Amino acid sequence: MTDGDTDAGEKRQPKSRAGRLRRRLHELDPARFGVLGVLSLPGYLVESLAFMRMFTLFFLLFFWVLLEPLVDLALKRSADSDTEPTDWIRMGDWRELVVAYFMIPVTFLNPLALVQDLLQMLGSGVAYVRHRGSVPVAGDDQQASYRLPVEGTWTVVNGSLEREYSHSWLPMNQRYAYDFVVTDEDGRSLPEGTGPAVGAYHCYDEPVLAPADGVVVDVLDTEFEPSCGGGFSHPLKRDIRGNYVTIQHAPDEYSCLAHLVPSSVAVEPGERVERGQSIGRCGHSGNSSEPHLHFQVQDHPTFEMAAGVPVRFENATVESPWLEDDDPRPAVTEDEAESTAITAGQRVTAVGSADRKRDSDDQPLSIPGRKTVATLERLAFGGIVGGLLMFVAGIVVGPGETALVLAAAALVGVGFWLVAGRWNRARRPGGVGTSLGIALVAALWAGFPAVRSSTPFVLVGVALYVLVAEYDRVRLRRAYGSRKRPQSESEGERRAGT
Repeated sequence: MTDGDTDAGEKRQPKSRAGRLRRRLHELDPARFGVLGVLSLPGYLVESLAFMRMFTLFFLLFFWVLLEPLVDLALKRSADSDTEPTDWIRMGDWRELVVAYFMIPVTFLNPLALVQDLLQMLGSGVAYVRHRGSVPVAGDDQQASYRLPVEGTWTVVNGSLEREYSHSWLPMNQRYAYDFVVTDEDGRSLPEGTGPAVGAYHCYDEPVLAPADGVVVDVLDTEFEPSCGGGFSHPLKRDIRGNYVTIQHAPDEYSCLAHLVPSSVAVEPGERVERGQSIGRCGHSGNSSEPHLHFQVQDHPTFEMAAGVPVRFENATVESPWLEDDDPRPAVTEDEAESTAITAGQRVTAVGSADRKRDSDDQPLSIPGRKTVATLERLAFGGIVGGLLMFVAGIVVGPGETALVLAAAALVGVGFWLVAGRWNRARRPGGVGTSLGIALVAALWAGFPAVRSSTPFVLVGVALYVLVAEYDRVRLRRAYGSRKRPQSESEGERRAGT
């Protein structure tokens, strides 16, 4: 077995004080201590525990996620050159960073993205409870055999099995996620001297592949995409993943491939996919500063409620450009089926992937109750969004117009779903549920003056969202065995590594 984990530790040791401080901040990650802010909550509920409100200050540490790029950039100017594994990668400049920061408040004005971000943090707590504190860690056995979700040579700009170089240790669902781009020999994701139009990026519109055999359980193919990168993301996004595909590969393993090009998704819910099959194309939708592929494996069909699953990839060669005189690891043959961990800063290439061809008579499957459950989940999500809109509208336009604001938001959602769905093969399960949830909040607001408070709607919506999501996880876990396609002889041999 090839141990890809070791490369993350083979770093040039910084000699300057700025370089050492930079390394130390990477290892420390102050944002992870922000969870101690939860200790302040009893102080706001019980007057005798008011002294615990001092822990509220720990919530400020979450802002480190915003400050870290600026601090790192400042220290990098004074540190040894290329002291970190990703220093050789050239993705934009200070102007892209300024634009990306400008997009942060714009994103927070989007209630759909804001609620999804908050649910990710809640989902981290749910996942911790679900695993009884023993969340997935590097070294755990994976159930499926994964290949890289791309062809050719790509660069890992984010992600590792180690906390120091992970995509983001919190929220927990993205703990072992990866961001992939294509770079040239100079480490540039965009040709030098070229404007940031999406089509100019090396990785844009490249095929995205299923990393293992499985069944599609969720898709989105109607998200907007900005026409340029350079730090811009679309302000009207409905999902931070943009266009995406979620595939179940094992009872508790789901891959999520995100930021795809609009209308490029080539599969639909209930469809069997084979390892190496094209499922979409790399794009720039959702929370994305420039075209790239976001890939993660999670233990739950619902993105926000999942815990990330660490994976190693079969038949992948890795190259570590930050190490002097580093050569790519020798290509492996199809029969060797090696398993490799990858880390930020590496160039990775899939070789000898032993993918199977799709049979012509392989028809889509029906997943009993999937649309109903997905609609309930989206309905709960809409209830949370409706509660948030109710709170904001009550401040901005007053109580009298709140119901009109909610009704208008619901109508816009339904209208978009009807129009966009006509040109897209892959409909998101339960896609209209969010609009129905907002409409339900509007109806309750108008018909029952006694419940004109956003808090009950948010709390009920969150509780329903968690319960439906957990029911869906258990249901799909039990149903996986009956949906699993029998292995062919060649597939069985590949999985066994013979």
